[in-house]
Amino acid sequence: MGKNVSLNKITLLAFLSFLAITLITFFKSALELEDAEQAYYSQWLRWGYDDQPPLYTWLQYGFNSIFGVGKIAFSILRGLLFAGTLLMLHRFSRIRIKDADISKLAVLALVFIPVYIDFTFRRLSHTSLLCLCVVTSFYIIQLLVQRKSILNFLLLGFVAGVGIMAKYNYAFFLVTFAVVALWDEELRAIILNPKILLSVFVSVLLIGRHAYWLLGPDEFQSFLASSIEEKIGTEEAESGFSLLPILIYGKALFALLFPILLAVGIGYFSKFVSLNKQKLHWLAKMFFAQLLVLGLFFLIFQSQKVETRWLLPLFIPFVVLLIEAISFKNNAKLVTLGFWIFIAVIGVQTVRTPIEKLLNIPSSVHFGFDPIANKLNKNYDDYLWVLPNVTYAGNVRLLHPERILLSADDYSLTDLNSKDKREVEITINPSEVKQSTPVDSLIGFGKEKENLYFYIH
Repeated sequence: MGKNVSLNKITLLAFLSFLAITLITFFKSALELEDAEQAYYSQWLRWGYDDQPPLYTWLQYGFNSIFGVGKIAFSILRGLLFAGTLLMLHRFSRIRIKDADISKLAVLALVFIPVYIDFTFRRLSHTSLLCLCVVTSFYIIQLLVQRKSILNFLLLGFVAGVGIMAKYNYAFFLVTFAVVALWDEELRAIILNPKILLSVFVSVLLIGRHAYWLLGPDEFQSFLASSIEEKIGTEEAESGFSLLPILIYGKALFALLFPILLAVGIGYFSKFVSLNKQKLHWLAKMFFAQLLVLGLFFLIFQSQKVETRWLLPLFIPFVVLLIEAISFKNNAKLVTLGFWIFIAVIGVQTVRTPIEKLLNIPSSVHFGFDPIANKLNKNYDDYLWVLPNVTYAGNVRLLHPERILLSADDYSLTDLNSKDKREVEITINPSEVKQSTPVDSLIGFGKEKENLYFYIH
């Protein structure tokens, strides 16, 4: 009976999270950055989208086909991924932790990870999909440790292919898995099993065509490399080798883990929790290896930026490791308390946007793109609309989903017949003198009060 109640609470928590994520979007006048990107890119099915693999946008394309190009189509997909991660993390926790109440604490502990309960809850797209893929990968590895069946190897190959097609950061998990397999007997037994060839075959089958798109004659990998360098700030690094990236990495890890470690620390010193003696099993080895793999990457490439959202998917399964290492007093009451804390945080996240608007707290989602869309529709209906970036393009497309429109920063769009039409291009605060004179303008638009100029080509 206790197991069923625990499972029902997890399911209820996932369902309420899904509803809240769906509801939040109706309080916004404009789309978040990630949703705007999907509103734009999901106009087409392509083998890749700028510096991201295609799976999330393919899923979004499907949801748009069912629900239409509207806010609900974007929020439902993110809500399902968030809820799915909660449910899959519980399955992984439950297969390792036999006590039903304690296994649920691994899910409830996510409320103490700010980037998950805030960024992932409110706006992240590819990262949300990667969270689900990585947690599922750990679950399947645990299944393979227990039973090396053909089905489990096929599942491993499938989720590995899906993970790579979800976000390139999944490669860090694969490297960590391979490193630990050299060290750990249980994982080595998986890697050396002849059935692993089934996993490799399925993965290659899933990613092969996209890999050709990325590494083929169009050389999109060069754009990917440039994007990575820009994101991690290698151009800002001083000449010579420095250990500063390790400090930046440590700071991001601290920001990711501090609240949850603080909660455990308070419980320990108040004698509400105690630490268990743990042997160095494969999950613990994966944790230390993941720390090392990421640290070496940031150090070698002299990274000047490390965002907590980059680390989140790769460390989220280790919440289970933390819960395994702790003994709690009065597990049932702690689960109930944790459940209501999670519900309260979800409630705060739901009403946060309308409260910000009521209190006039500046936020880009409170500034709709109707002025731009109306001007384009009224004065330039016969032109191809070219917006300055995907944020603008996605928000305008939300208002005019029947139109094909372009974004000036979409380098992966190589062929479009409608490019033969005359274009009206919108430029933000042009820094260089253009040969032509703008035919129209929109001054002081949005939160940043940007000046928009319209040019005819």
